[in-house]
Amino acid sequence: MTEVVRGLLVGVIYLVGCGLVFVCGSSYYSLFRTNRSWLFKAALVVASAVPAWFLLRSDLNPAYGLLAFAFLAAASASVLGAAGAQLHKPLAIEDDSLPGMAKAKALEAIIVVGSILLLARIVGIPLSVLYVRAGDLWLGLSIGASGFALFTLQAIPQGRQLGVNGEMIRKLWPWILVFVFANAFMEELWFRALFFGPLSSLAGPIAAILLTAAIFAVVHIGATYMSKEQRVRFLIILFVLGMAWGACLHFTGSILASTLFHAGADLMVINGFIAALHGKNGKTGAPDAAMG
Repeated sequence: MTEVVRGLLVGVIYLVGCGLVFVCGSSYYSLFRTNRSWLFKAALVVASAVPAWFLLRSDLNPAYGLLAFAFLAAASASVLGAAGAQLHKPLAIEDDSLPGMAKAKALEAIIVVGSILLLARIVGIPLSVLYVRAGDLWLGLSIGASGFALFTLQAIPQGRQLGVNGEMIRKLWPWILVFVFANAFMEELWFRALFFGPLSSLAGPIAAILLTAAIFAVVHIGATYMSKEQRVRFLIILFVLGMAWGACLHFTGSILASTLFHAGADLMVINGFIAALHGKNGKTGAPDAAMG
């Protein structure tokens, strides 16, 4: 099998598999009947466990086993994350305020990230394979902090246009930081770092950047906190950002830069939540905060 053919096959498998896990099996929206089907989500875990068990024990290129593990970890995290949402009521977590949304996001991140890291430990996969490492620390910090600062500077005038004043920000800033960093680290690990290594090995880093950026954009297709026209523009922006964050992962060798950069971008989204929930017109109904 030539490298080109192998790369194409791996790309197709990745897109189909992630489409099943992150779109058809997502609990963030209800585009398909499978989105609310626990049987479908469980079936994805079982279906991904079989090739993962075989490939991780085989003498084939280890990247195949890591890719199979990524699907298993992603599907497992999806099921557990959805189950965690059932704890909102007993824990008195409401999504009608930013503090409530931040608590919900933190709980989801703990479950999703925790399940991925725990499964990696059980299987014997080093966390460094998932880019949970320092990498080129100074480069990562420089890029990540610059990206966070850039979006912060853009978020300030955007917030003013939406009626988000300084008093609101001072009152809510701890919850803003909880939301953006919990969401950023969770999504960068779950949607990107988990798959990036094996994709880079099997299809090349450029393909890995493009493929993970495409899936990252597509998983936000069901976002309900914007109009259809805004959503199309949003998905294009997410694809471009996804490529930038994939490049961060590749060149720094760590999830640090993309997480900081991603958290900064989420400040632009959080402004809309604050305006809707805490704006001068009062509560207008909570936007869908599942996807940041």
